[in-house]
Amino acid sequence: RRLEISSIYHDSALEGVDSVFHLAANVRPSKWVYSRTGLLAEFNKVNFEGTKVLADAAKGRVKSFVFYSSIAAAGVSPMLDETSTTMPETDYGMSKRNAEEYLSGLHKNEGFPVKIVRPGSVYGARNRNMGLLYRFFDLNFFPTIGTGDNTLPFTYVENLVKATLLIEEKGLPGEKYFVTEDPVSMRAFANGSAAAMGRKLNGFYLPAGFMYCGLLVKEALERLFFLRFFPMRRDVRLESVRIASGNWICSNAKLKKLGYTPAVSFEESLVRTVKWYKDNGVI
Repeated sequence: RRLEISSIYHDSALEGVDSVFHLAANVRPSKWVYSRTGLLAEFNKVNFEGTKVLADAAKGRVKSFVFYSSIAAAGVSPMLDETSTTMPETDYGMSKRNAEEYLSGLHKNEGFPVKIVRPGSVYGARNRNMGLLYRFFDLNFFPTIGTGDNTLPFTYVENLVKATLLIEEKGLPGEKYFVTEDPVSMRAFANGSAAAMGRKLNGFYLPAGFMYCGLLVKEALERLFFLRFFPMRRDVRLESVRIASGNWICSNAKLKKLGYTPAVSFEESLVRTVKWYKDNGVI
């Protein structure tokens, strides 16, 4: 059953609903310039406060409430699992962590049947935000910071759907589950995508030090004017360089204990992604 957000404020909005899959989120800045705390407030309005409204409406009515959080709520580390201390490094991650804490509190105190899904960087059909990356691949260019040999947590959309349904069926209420592919480097992702396009990438990349210099200037200006700048509505800062060039692994071992296996292999997922972009004029 599909509901308009405004209708959730009415007590009867969830009558007859057994399961809720809460995927709605604000994931990108809506403008280029914010006050120091403006972006977090904007994200919290949807990702935390909106989640709170929906969860409060669902209490005592639904049998299952599956919440899409994010790996960003956990933070960045060479190895994370669901028991790791959450240390989000972005405003988006903080807003998702706030929602997780509220829902976990509802489960602990009132038995609320929430199951928390933490997808990785989702790729596949309909993700037009990643289309720019594939346009670079189409030009045989690999736009990465550092060599690209670092590991990042990717999640193919069809595998995410399968994992979500499995978590809804077999996951334990109150638990969190990372949903990521097995560890893969950024360079392997890029080369595999390019190969699916019939391309071969060159070896050029942006040295991390080059990016640091530009971002030092950006953050100095932010301190001077008590503002924060988001070029092209992207959260780009000094920490972004470390995140983009370092290893970030979110273990999927807990998910596999539920019996999860990918619906689509890594190689095939890249082929399907490229096909969708071509069929829909993205590349």
